[in-house]
Amino acid sequence: MASGEILVAHGMWEVIRSSRQFVPHSVGVYGASMTGKTTLDKQLTTQGEVRPLGDDERTHHKKKRKGYVLPEATAKRIRSHGLKRTVVSRDMGGHVEYQSSWLKDMWQRKVKTIVVVLDHRHLEDVSNTENQVALSYLVRSLRSQTRPKGLGLKRIFQRSYMPRRVIVLMNKADLWMDEEAYELWEKGFIVRHSIFDAFRQTLYEFQEANIPVRVDACAASIGWNVDDAIFKGLMDL
Repeated sequence: MASGEILVAHGMWEVIRSSRQFVPHSVGVYGASMTGKTTLDKQLTTQGEVRPLGDDERTHHKKKRKGYVLPEATAKRIRSHGLKRTVVSRDMGGHVEYQSSWLKDMWQRKVKTIVVVLDHRHLEDVSNTENQVALSYLVRSLRSQTRPKGLGLKRIFQRSYMPRRVIVLMNKADLWMDEEAYELWEKGFIVRHSIFDAFRQTLYEFQEANIPVRVDACAASIGWNVDDAIFKGLMDL
C-alpha cells in the first residue's frame, strides 16, 4: 500500500472513530438494591464525588395496571484516554419486585450493553445472597429468552433478544480493595480475586450463552475507574 493510501485510510479511521462518540449506545444498568446504581448514574451524568444517598433516595418505580413505570432514559458522555462515547441508560430500581422491569427495559430499548453493579456485601454477611440472586436472574432470563410483559405494539413481533456484551462492575472498591486486590486489578486479573468466587458459576453461564463478559472494579461514589471500566467494555466488540 502506497504512503498516500495509508494516509487516506488512517484519515478515514480517524473520522469513523470520532463519529462514534456522537452515536448513542444503549446501556442497561441493573443489580440489587443499594449496590450503587443510582450513584453510578449520577457519576456518569456529572463527574465528582457523589453525596451519600439516604434510604428515602433509593430508586423506586410507580406501579400502574400494566406494571411499573420506567424512568426516562438519559444520555451521558463517558471519557477515557481522550476518547468519548455517548451512552443512554435508565436509573433502574434494584428491589426484587423490579427485576421484571429490567427485562422490559432491555427488550424495549434493545440494550446493547448490560452493566451489572455488584458490591461486597456477601463478604460481610455470607447469608446475604442478594447480589447472586440478581446476577443469576439476568443470565437465567437471557438464556431462557424470557419475554417481559408490556413491551407495546412496537415490539409485538420481537421474539428474541441478546445483548452484545455484559460488563460486571464490583463497586465500592474504596471499601474492599486492598493492596493485593489492586495488584490483581492493575495486571488485569481482578476476576481471579476471591470477591468474585460467589459469582463464578454464573459468569460461566454467560459464556455458555455466548455472551461476552468483562469484569472490572470501580468506586462510583468517588468516580474511580467508572468511565474507564465502561469504556473498555464498549471497546471490546
